[in-house]
Amino acid sequence: MLFQDVPIKRKLTSVIMLTSSIVLSLTCLAFVAYDLITFRRQMTGNLATLAQVVAANCTGAVAFSDENEARVKLTSMKAMRNIVAAALYDKEGNLFVKFSVNEPGQTFPTRPGADGPRFTKDSLVFFEPVVREGQRLGTLYLKSDLEAMHALIRLYGGIVILVMAGSFLLAFALSTALQRAISQPILELASAAKAVSDRKDYSVRAKKYGQDELGQLTDSFNAMLTLIHERDASLRESAERLRLALEAAQTGTWDWSFHSRKLSWDEHMYAQFGLRREEFEDTYEGFLKHVHPDNRERVARALTLAVERKQEFNLEFRVLWPDGTVHDIAARGKAFYNEAGEAVRMAGVSLDVTQRRRAEEEIRRLNAELKQRALEQERARIARDIHDDLGAGLTRITMLSQSVRSDVRGQPEAAAEVDQIHSTAREITRAMDEIVWAVNPKYDTLDSLAAYLSRFAQQYLGAANIRCRLKMPVQLPPLALSAEIRHNVFLAFKETLNNVVKHAQASQVFVSLELRPAEFVLVVVDDGRGFEWHPDRITPATTGDVLRCAAGNGLVNMHKRMEEIHGRCDWDTAPGHGTRTTFTVGLKP
Repeated sequence: MLFQDVPIKRKLTSVIMLTSSIVLSLTCLAFVAYDLITFRRQMTGNLATLAQVVAANCTGAVAFSDENEARVKLTSMKAMRNIVAAALYDKEGNLFVKFSVNEPGQTFPTRPGADGPRFTKDSLVFFEPVVREGQRLGTLYLKSDLEAMHALIRLYGGIVILVMAGSFLLAFALSTALQRAISQPILELASAAKAVSDRKDYSVRAKKYGQDELGQLTDSFNAMLTLIHERDASLRESAERLRLALEAAQTGTWDWSFHSRKLSWDEHMYAQFGLRREEFEDTYEGFLKHVHPDNRERVARALTLAVERKQEFNLEFRVLWPDGTVHDIAARGKAFYNEAGEAVRMAGVSLDVTQRRRAEEEIRRLNAELKQRALEQERARIARDIHDDLGAGLTRITMLSQSVRSDVRGQPEAAAEVDQIHSTAREITRAMDEIVWAVNPKYDTLDSLAAYLSRFAQQYLGAANIRCRLKMPVQLPPLALSAEIRHNVFLAFKETLNNVVKHAQASQVFVSLELRPAEFVLVVVDDGRGFEWHPDRITPATTGDVLRCAAGNGLVNMHKRMEEIHGRCDWDTAPGHGTRTTFTVGLKP
């Protein structure tokens, strides 16, 4: 583009000079053209008048073919400095007489041309008819040079050059002086803008030179600088606060370009991933390499969905440090899109929440312990209340019934009722003991369960005159068992012994407990009559079917109780071959 890289002073001077020169040149050309056209017309008129006079004087010479007379007439035009040639042609158009001033003969036309003037390259030629009493006798030929016109052109050219030169110098001086009124405010604005751009100094102000449009532009520019200065100060304060906040919180910032797939991290990000700057590839793939393998697919899917749905990316995931340790990262980000709606980049922040996660887990663990302790205290209180209050009352009833029995020996009906009261009190006392044992948290161990099962089996089977053989570990580790597991295992065990006493007609029962690495196995084997067993008749409760079994609801209840504690119950039996009942219960690590 014209003047694209030219300074504004030279631009203004050049524009003024160019405009002035063009206008002045056009004006001079108009005046010169006008004078030349007028001079040509005047020259043509003068030559026409001369031709008419000479043609009238030569009428007689042409009429009588008097060459001497004709030559004298033509020679008389020597006094006309601009006439360089003249000739007369007879009425047949033949050259009759000619006259020239240093002109070779071949320049005369052989035949006369059309009447009137005509300009050639360097002359003006005129053909004038020689007429007498309305009869054409011949033709007069006159040739005039254009020296006068050339002299006029040279004169005008010199004048134009002098005028142009003087005008150019005057215009240059005026434009140099006048352009300052325009260029100075603009240069001042440019200088202020450069100072702001180079030094980032928004306190600079441009000098105002007037109240015109440039003055208004200067005011607007200064006002804009004031606003930018205030916003810049506010942004610096905000940026400093943000930097301090991010540094205090050890929050990292990241920027991901989708086109180049480059990932830019700040210093905090490298610390969160346990890396040094030179150890990171600065790519999305390099980032995924440091995400825990179990979380990579979830992170990639969350990023993809956030971009596709134009939602915020918000996810907590684990990262694997080079030293093999696992850390938790909480990341948030937002995608940015171009005018076509295409995602171009995503920026966000991340925070190492490993300590927070551990603190939360510790809080949950402590809360669970507190709840467990509170529950155990409540269970201990309930067990104590039951044992102290109900136990004392039942013991008193037993003792009273025992003393009454001696008083009613001669009364059979009364004696029977007293015996029933005594038996009922003993059964209630035993049931209360079971409840106290199940509720009391001090028995929430495997060795306590084994001891209680052994004692119960001996008492229960002994009362039914069934021999009880036990095979229990001599010393069990104090493995913790929840009250739910203890209670369900005991009730299932009790149901098994109840079935042996009521239905098996057994003479001997063998009870064993085996401790395995992740579970313990309780086995009850009797030598009774057994029963017909169909395993497919007991189905999981999740099927919606009611559990049924040929042996009644006892087996169903045992199966349910084992399911509730994620254990299992198996039977190995056949008619006439006794029954083997196996309870398998998992141990929490």
